[in-house]
Amino acid sequence: MGNVLQIRVMARTYDEAEVEKKWPYLVDTAWGKPHVEGRAHGVVELVEDLKDRLELGMIPDEKAEAMADSIRKAFELKLRMERALGDWKASEANTISYDLEDELSIAEKIASKRKFR
Repeated sequence: MGNVLQIRVMARTYDEAEVEKKWPYLVDTAWGKPHVEGRAHGVVELVEDLKDRLELGMIPDEKAEAMADSIRKAFELKLRMERALGDWKASEANTISYDLEDELSIAEKIASKRKFR
């Protein structure tokens, strides 16, 4: 790194529309519609907002109870990914990113259950 120029390794959602296609029930749980303009709506933001809504009691009780473990696992994976990136371990972060997406897919299945609609 230079004195002024900072070099960073980071994870960013390339196409936010893919988030809504892949996890529509989670997107609805986290953000509803329409989305707030001027803010990113990527994978990391989805995980953060789901955890915030869970902790603030903004997800209906039955749904929150069913999804809590999966949301917390996804958040922990997000933190692990960010730590790996901070340590310049891009390969490790990449592996964790797949685990994170898999956990979001598990949460999506839970969120899509008919009884929660």
